[in-house]
Amino acid sequence: MKNILLVSILVFVTACSTSSQDAIISIFPKVNPSNIGDSIPIHVSVEDSRSSKVIGTYGDNDQNPISEDIESTIEDSRATSTARKFGGGSKIYTSQDLARTIGVALVDSFSRMGFSITDKNSASAIHLHVFLEELYYTMDPGTIKTEVSTKSRVRVEAVDKGYIRTFSNSEQRTVPFSASSDSNNSQLSNTLNTTIQRIIDDADLISALKK
Repeated sequence: MKNILLVSILVFVTACSTSSQDAIISIFPKVNPSNIGDSIPIHVSVEDSRSSKVIGTYGDNDQNPISEDIESTIEDSRATSTARKFGGGSKIYTSQDLARTIGVALVDSFSRMGFSITDKNSASAIHLHVFLEELYYTMDPGTIKTEVSTKSRVRVEAVDKGYIRTFSNSEQRTVPFSASSDSNNSQLSNTLNTTIQRIIDDADLISALKK
C-alpha cells in the first residue's frame, strides 16, 4: 500500500510540474463584406511595442513583475531586451511574429470592408499605425480550480486624420484544476481577437478614414 501511495504522489508531482509554453495565438475578426471603405487607399503597419516578450508565468504563485535585463526566451534578433521578468513559475511566450499576425488580420478585415490596401510608398494612402502595447497573463492556482486572467492593449493612430485611440480587453476564466497549454492558447487568442474586433467595429475610425 505504501509503495502504491508513493508512486501516486510521484505521478502527481510530475503532472504538476510545468515547462515554458510557446503560445499559439489565432486572430480571426468577423467582418461582413461591404463597400463602406469606398476604395479609399490605406497602408497598415503594426509594431510590437511590448516592454517584454514574456506574456506571463504559470505553475507558481509568484507572478509579480520586476524590471530588469533578461535573456529573451525567443532566440531571434531581439536576443537581449530590457523587460519585465516574472519571478517563479514557467514562462509563457510566443515565437509568433504578433505584429504580422495582427497585420494580416487587419489587412484582410479592411479589404473586406472595401478599403484599398496599398504599400507605404503610395502618396495618397492613409497611414494606419497600430501598436501592440500589452499582452499579459496571470493566474491564481487552487486545489480544484485555477483563476486565469488575460489582458491585451492596442493603440491605433491615423495621425493625418486626427485619430488616436487605445483599445483594450480583459478576460477572466475559471478552469478545473490547473491551466493547460490549450486553455492558455484559447484565452490569449480570444483576448487579443476581441481587441482587434473592437478596432474593426469602431465607427469613429471608419469615419476618420473616410474624411
